[in-house]
Amino acid sequence: MKNCKYCLYPKSHPFGMAYSDDVCLGCITHKEKYNLDWSERYSFLEEEARKNKKRTKTYDCIVPVIGDAEDYFVVQEVLKLGLNPLIVSVNSYFYNDIGWKNLHNLITHFDLDSWVYNPEIQTYKELIRTSLRKYNHMYLPWIQLHTSFPVHVAKEKSIPLIIWGSNQSVEQVGKFSHKDSVEMSSWSRIEHDLFNKDIFNLIGNGAQVNERKLNYYIYPENLQKLSKKVKGLYLSNYLAWDPLKQNQSIIKHGFVAEENSYSFDPYERAGSSVYYQIHDLLKFERLGYRKITDHCTREIRHGRLSRSEAIEVESQFIQNKINVNPFFNWLDVSKTGREWYINHKLKKSSNLISDSKIEYKHHNFPQKIKSLLVKSSKPNENFITYGKGIEI
Repeated sequence: MKNCKYCLYPKSHPFGMAYSDDVCLGCITHKEKYNLDWSERYSFLEEEARKNKKRTKTYDCIVPVIGDAEDYFVVQEVLKLGLNPLIVSVNSYFYNDIGWKNLHNLITHFDLDSWVYNPEIQTYKELIRTSLRKYNHMYLPWIQLHTSFPVHVAKEKSIPLIIWGSNQSVEQVGKFSHKDSVEMSSWSRIEHDLFNKDIFNLIGNGAQVNERKLNYYIYPENLQKLSKKVKGLYLSNYLAWDPLKQNQSIIKHGFVAEENSYSFDPYERAGSSVYYQIHDLLKFERLGYRKITDHCTREIRHGRLSRSEAIEVESQFIQNKINVNPFFNWLDVSKTGREWYINHKLKKSSNLISDSKIEYKHHNFPQKIKSLLVKSSKPNENFITYGKGIEI
């Protein structure tokens, strides 16, 4: 498997990897951050905000959130632009108590209107089961909704602008230049967010569901008509994106970081019962690497880890085991169904599966990483379906 000689990404990256002299395009594109005129880039963003401000009687834009640290940063920057956002969220049903706390706090701290959509759970679970069987991926149904539902809301309410955070196809593999100012579209959603697996790949000879319940899973059509035009912007095209530093900066807003046995990063997807568990295991099964590789590569590019340091940090997490039972219990999978899935679909990662609770281990990191970490918390309860009244 070919790897970049500078970062840790293998050629198996799902967005596709291109190389120049054994250096991946993601590393090459990252160097743009140190040469671009970011004040000029930001002025483009300010102009977009000015053009779209008050085009409706209520909200200037939509910000799709899950309550992640990145979402706090995005909302903070949207408010700096003088916009009045509607917060839109899709319940994944994977939150723990920290996740619900962070989502509720984001809405109340910034005092914003919100719309949290709870998909019909039996249809949602059936789509997840099909996604697991066909693609070894448990997040596809939620990603379908997370990337489509906000656009439905924008269309229905005639809100002209949706503001997202990071454009991963730029930040991870350099598929575009920051200067291309790539926008969210039906094409980019299918190509990058969904890895060419639209909702229609999960139904028919897959999930047996009522298609009338799938409306919000399907990306809306006719978005470019003048009266209904919706533009999706990525902030990472206009700001010198640095997730670890940005995420540390939003702790002042009440975000709760989560103690993590699978990465040094306590911010990304804090509050998820699956992201570093079954999702990380499936990522390894499909691609041959885990989330810690994403984080180490990111820190190499930002100059906080050398390649040798990153390999050492990665080694502290790469063999940590995962208990898959809580997820399969939530998904209503029988014992025999669970055994079949493990034996047939998790062959490469069988040594990473444990039936016991995984305890957090303290690790050693270089000072440039440690300086951006904060005290983090342990969740008290996982797989909380609804979060009304959650307190920690």
